[in-house]
Amino acid sequence: MLMFPLAPKFAKGKGMAFSLGLLYLLWLGPPTPLFGAAALELSSQDGSSLEDIVKPLSGPQRLELLLPPREHSPFQGLESLKRVTYRVRSGDTLTKLFAGFGLAPKERQSWLRSVQRHYSTKGLRTGKEIHFYFIRPDSSVGGQQGKERLRALEFEVDEDWTLTWEQGNRGIVFSKRERPYDIELRTAGGVVESSLFEDGLRLGLSASLVSQLADIFSWDIDFDKEVQKGDTFKLLYEERSRKGRGIQNSFRILAAELISAGQKYFAIYFEKEKGKGSYYDLHGRSLARAFLRFPLEFSSISSHFSHSRFHPILKVDRPHYGVDFVAKKGTPVRAVGDGRVLHVGWKKGGYGKLVEVQHDSVYTSRYAHLAGFARGITKGAAVKKGQIIGYVGSSGMSTGAHLHFELYKDQQYVDPLEFEIPPEDRIEPALQRLFENAKRLFLAELAATPHS
Repeated sequence: MLMFPLAPKFAKGKGMAFSLGLLYLLWLGPPTPLFGAAALELSSQDGSSLEDIVKPLSGPQRLELLLPPREHSPFQGLESLKRVTYRVRSGDTLTKLFAGFGLAPKERQSWLRSVQRHYSTKGLRTGKEIHFYFIRPDSSVGGQQGKERLRALEFEVDEDWTLTWEQGNRGIVFSKRERPYDIELRTAGGVVESSLFEDGLRLGLSASLVSQLADIFSWDIDFDKEVQKGDTFKLLYEERSRKGRGIQNSFRILAAELISAGQKYFAIYFEKEKGKGSYYDLHGRSLARAFLRFPLEFSSISSHFSHSRFHPILKVDRPHYGVDFVAKKGTPVRAVGDGRVLHVGWKKGGYGKLVEVQHDSVYTSRYAHLAGFARGITKGAAVKKGQIIGYVGSSGMSTGAHLHFELYKDQQYVDPLEFEIPPEDRIEPALQRLFENAKRLFLAELAATPHS
């Protein structure tokens, strides 16, 4: 990603709890507008401000809309439930643990078979927690207190996922659950002054958040040339965190407004399927493309595509069929699109360590002068758009750390900076009402966000 030449003064709003699950509730609600707002038919090129497009809500009405739906425990409703948390020690097996809790042999085998269908129990990972949920009947037939029975079992796979087995009417049921996040809704607004990236970090915005903003609008605006002093922006974003993860928070932009040279750009995050979202303009047209615009975050261009350029090492004029991005050694390099690795390793011709990706029958990309390759990047490996495939270096014929990036169409060089790809999709009519509700909700928050 290019280094932005101009930077903001930020005004960061207070965080508040928020969940995208709210949008599904809005979808089920009445079709009447949720906000005291215009119909949002304005184009991004007209002279109206965001405040003219949507009137922000305030007080209890706004807070009520932003409250997240209550999350229920996966085991809610079980009577006399007792949870026992056990931290795995060296040499532990699930069979030993079941026996230690007094499970009968038949019950023990039933649970063991169910778990082994989805999880290898040969070597439980030392230090990981296992949660046992027991239920005790009120009394036995003879009036005596019944014996505890194992009702559910939960394994921690990693920081993000847990595996759960629960005894039901039809036997033991398995499920994989994502561990819940603590989500804060935050806003930021600023007037551009000098370096968006550097001042953004200094004023508290994360590098990943600024990178997202650049990626979202990268096909609509050239941040390296077009963003000028006095331009403004606003962000509405989620900050996700989990207890015990320290500062490893994640961020996602939900809506953004950028005004550059009097022209307005808007982005609305929308999920057509749960967990699979993209960004759209106010009319529901996708801002995304099949390819990323740039293979790096926060970089400056040292050499453009040219049919004749003076080579700094060979000292002769020769074509430069690519773009050179200056970045520190070790900076992650991203695949610009989905595809399959054609070549990984040393490449003659001055390329040094190189990854070549075939995207389809038409497009191919090359990433040269790398310091090394990401894990799993081998010839024939499938890669996804945005996946890390290598790291910036200075291998081959290079005077310093940078990435040489090439793009081919039908085996012919094309200039990556002049390359245009049509939008991927737009909102289908069946999802239009849900998109409109999300748009109004997000734009109301942006409208209430000051620039300074």
